Amino acid sequence: MGSDNDDASGKRKGRKVWLFVKNASMAMIIFTFFLTVILVLDAYKFVSIRHAKFARKKVLATLQYMDPALIEAHTGMKALTTEEFNALNSELEDTRSKIREMNSQVQQKYSAILKTQLDIANMKKEIEDLKKYTTEN
Repeated sequence: MGSDNDDASGKRKGRKVWLFVKNASMAMIIFTFFLTVILVLDAYKFVSIRHAKFARKKVLATLQYMDPALIEAHTGMKALTTEEFNALNSELEDTRSKIREMNSQVQQKYSAILKTQLDIANMKKEIEDLKKYTTEN
């Protein structure tokens, strides 16, 4: 009658297994692709995965020995020297301290405004009370 791969209905038994294998391998390829993308993004610190520090360390160790011109060409960003980096950090700290001073001044002005608003509200209430008292008498 039929071959050994046929069941009672005449369909091949191996077709379901082959379909499962194809789908499983496609799922594994997609999973591997997304895992690779996530690890690359984690290595360049676009996303962060808790247990993927090894990829970040590997990239940073590799970048350490690369030519700055190659890094600039690859990323489009300028690679700073240590002196430039230190100068920018000191400038950043100075700017942050100025911002903190300005924030404290803004907070003082804001608290003065709130105090004045409360005083005005209390005065309005007292004026209304006095008007009620004068109309009663």
